Amino acid sequence: MNLSEKFPNSYRDELITRVRNLNFTVGDEGFQELAIDVFRFQYLHNKVYNSFIDLLKINPEEVVDFRDIPFLPVEAFRDHIIRTGEFTPEVIYQSSGTSSSNSRSKHHVRSLDWYNEITNRTYSNVISPVENSIFYALLPGYIEREDASLVAMAKSFMRISGQGDNFYLDNYKELEVELKRSFESEEDVVVIGVTHALLKWLEGEEAPVWANKGIDCGWSLTIIETGGMKGHGREPIRNEVHSRIKNVLPFARIISEYGMTELMSQAYSLDGRFFHSPPWMKVIIRDPVDPGMILKPGRTGRLQIIDLANIDSCAFISTSDLGRVKIEGDTSMFEVLGRFDHSEVRGCNLLSV
Repeated sequence: MNLSEKFPNSYRDELITRVRNLNFTVGDEGFQELAIDVFRFQYLHNKVYNSFIDLLKINPEEVVDFRDIPFLPVEAFRDHIIRTGEFTPEVIYQSSGTSSSNSRSKHHVRSLDWYNEITNRTYSNVISPVENSIFYALLPGYIEREDASLVAMAKSFMRISGQGDNFYLDNYKELEVELKRSFESEEDVVVIGVTHALLKWLEGEEAPVWANKGIDCGWSLTIIETGGMKGHGREPIRNEVHSRIKNVLPFARIISEYGMTELMSQAYSLDGRFFHSPPWMKVIIRDPVDPGMILKPGRTGRLQIIDLANIDSCAFISTSDLGRVKIEGDTSMFEVLGRFDHSEVRGCNLLSV
């Protein structure tokens, strides 16, 4: 049976089911088989990725290890329409980029339900079940846009947990009233925010007056910082950001989120340094000078991400981020150390440590 017969367009549904069935107990063998099938499926049905593989003179049938799968440069999402299969996207997410729309990456999302399912499963797997928390968001610069995936994720979380749209710009007093109400109702509260908005809220003239009270009252508060200082001054390192948040909210748990417009999935850092990803996502580090060389854990290089939830775009992306991998037992984590100098600064998590 040739590849076309084995992987028709309709095989997408089978791949979706297999991604759903991946869990944290699946080792490299289960991931490997699925990754190779996704690779061959996308080679057949993604015109841009097909051309990229052919230019590299690689035979998809000879690739048997997911580490050898070619990774599409993330810049391709800016310069081309990256779609696997023929479909009309339900939404096209765009990176924040610069003022020029031509410089923004575009992610053509076939199914918004699939995107919401993946973001929910990722957060629930890595952090805690979405439905168990009350979410608030400080996302200025994003909430005004209809094409920001970060806003879509926050809205999805709010609806899963039975809320309305709890978004705030600079109306901090209103936010604090709602937070205090949630605390007093003994709810688990989560505030998702870009770095500059969180710091402006916590360090401004209207900083929370109840901030230290939470220690004695046992209030449950999680702050999820997504990075982002573009256009708002110096880019602080992540440790500094967390320290400044803790200075005002000493009882809060602080989590970092790593996300990209081009990815369906996210990763979360619980310690302010190393990111944990869902079982359908893996990170490989390659030498920036010799792209064919995979670096050992602990060495710094280019982050290349496999996100098998990217069934309808490309699941194998070479990012513009520098980082390294750390392995503890059966757990693999990755650290983000910055961006290549030539890369466009965007709104995803660019904080270094």
